Amino acid sequence: MQARTELDRAIARALARFQSKSALNRSSLDDGPGFIALKKTRRVIKLSGGDARKLLQSLLTNDINEMFTSGGMNVNNNNNNNDDDDDNNEGVDLIESQQSMYAAMLTTKGRVVTDCFVYKWDQGEGRSDGEIYIDTCSSAKEELLRQIVRRKLRSAVTVDDCMDEVVVACAPPANGTSKSCTSALAADPRWFGLGKRGIVSAAKYAKKVAGNDDDDDENEIAYARWRHVNGVPEGSIELGDRFPAETRLTHLNAVSFTKGCYVGQEPTARAEFQGEVRKGIVPIVFDETKEVKINGTLISKRDEKEIGKVVASKGGGVGLALVRFAKVENVSEGVSIETVNNFGDDDDVEKKKTFIDCEFGTPHWWSHHQTKQYSKE
Repeated sequence: MQARTELDRAIARALARFQSKSALNRSSLDDGPGFIALKKTRRVIKLSGGDARKLLQSLLTNDINEMFTSGGMNVNNNNNNNDDDDDNNEGVDLIESQQSMYAAMLTTKGRVVTDCFVYKWDQGEGRSDGEIYIDTCSSAKEELLRQIVRRKLRSAVTVDDCMDEVVVACAPPANGTSKSCTSALAADPRWFGLGKRGIVSAAKYAKKVAGNDDDDDENEIAYARWRHVNGVPEGSIELGDRFPAETRLTHLNAVSFTKGCYVGQEPTARAEFQGEVRKGIVPIVFDETKEVKINGTLISKRDEKEIGKVVASKGGGVGLALVRFAKVENVSEGVSIETVNNFGDDDDVEKKKTFIDCEFGTPHWWSHHQTKQYSKE
C-alpha cells in the first residue's frame, strides 16, 4: 500500500473542515453533508430577455448554447420530492432542475478578467425560462456588469443584481457515510471531485445561510482551502491577468474550442493548438502553523533562484503558486517558500525575508495527458 503524501494528508484535513462547516447547514431532507454559503466572495446577477443568451455567447469562453440543447449540462432533478408533504419540502429550493456551466471573461489579449458560473433554472415558481443567473466573484462583479451593459446596446436584455434573492452554495463530495450531497445543488461543472455547487433561494434557505461575520469568514476559509489543496483557483484575484491555460481553466471545462467568436478567443485558441504552456498554477503544501506571503517567492534550495510566486493561501498549510515548469523540473534539493514575519527594518528588505520548506502536489484531476503537455522553457 502506497504511503500517504503530504498532499493526501492536506486534502484529508481540508475535506474534514469543509464537511464540518457544511454539516451545520444540513437539510432534514438530505442524505448528504449539507452546504455552506459563499456570501462574501461571490455575487449573483440575473440576465433576462430574448437576447441574453446571445450576449453571453459573445462575451464568455464557454458555449452557452449547450445549456439550452437537449440534456443540457450538469442537470440536477429533484424528482424525489413529495409535493403533498410540507415537511419534506422544507429546505427544497424553488426549482425542479438546475443546469450549470463554468466559463471565464477575458480581455482582448486573452487574459482572464474573472471566472463565472452560469445557471439556467427550469420550471421554478415565478421563474422564466429566459432567465440566466451568473455567479461571479465580488471583486469583478462591477467589471462584468460594465462589459454586459456595454455590449447589450439595444438588445432585449435586462440586468438585475440578485444579492438579496439568491445565494451561492457549495457542498463537499460524497464519502463512505453519505450517499449524496445536498439535493438542491448540481455537480460542480469544473470537476465532480470538488463536490456540488449552485445557487439557492435566500428566502427559502434563510435559516441555513444565516450567521454572523465570523461564521461567514470561516465558511469562506474552509472552501478556499478545499479548492487550493485540489489546485483549483477561483475569482479575479487568483485568476486575474493570467492566460486560461496557465490557470488550467482549459482543463476545468471553462473553455470551448468549437464555439464562435468571443472576446479573447484568438490568443486562447493559439495557445491551445500550439501546445506550449511554460508556467501554471499548482497546489503547494507547507507547515500548517506558518503563514506564507501572498506574491512571495518560491526558491530552489540548491541555488536559491526564484522558480515561482505564491498566488493564494488561506492558511492550513495549503495554497496555490504560479511556477515555471522548466525551473521546477530542475529542482533537485527541494523548494522553500517565503513566509510572513514582522521583524527587520523597512529599509532592510532582505533581512525581513524568511523561508520554510514546501512541496508541490499533483491533484487527482490532473491526467497524464494534461500534465505531459507542459513544455520546457
